[in-house]
Amino acid sequence: MKKLIPGILLFFMASSCFSQNKDIEAIKQLNHDWIYAYPKNDTATMARIFADDLVLVSPGGAKMTKRNILENVVKQHTISIQIDSAEVRLLSQDVGIITAWIRFVIKDNGKETPGRNCYQDVYVKRKGRWLAVAAHVTLLNMK
Repeated sequence: MKKLIPGILLFFMASSCFSQNKDIEAIKQLNHDWIYAYPKNDTATMARIFADDLVLVSPGGAKMTKRNILENVVKQHTISIQIDSAEVRLLSQDVGIITAWIRFVIKDNGKETPGRNCYQDVYVKRKGRWLAVAAHVTLLNMK
């Protein structure tokens, strides 16, 4: 019996680690899909990722809902976007935070403008699906 207990513990630790890696990769993929939906104005992808109660704080401090974000996406002209880095922390088996840095080029009034930002998004697993429930975006100085 004493030999069986360490084996059982090792099994549960390994399966927990596998589950965590799977969740981290799932959140990173959702982040990728969300970010790369901007140049395509792909509101369907964003709507799939966003929880209905999502709240995003924009670089200007505006509180935006899922509806606000989806309405604004079609008005934006993102030329290109690139994720420089993304780090995921799981706070529990149902809550994860991603912190990422990106570079982008937007077109505004016919002029292409490069930019950088960093953001944190909070994901919650609901009914087995990860959904974005909160986000905060900070615009970085270009240097």
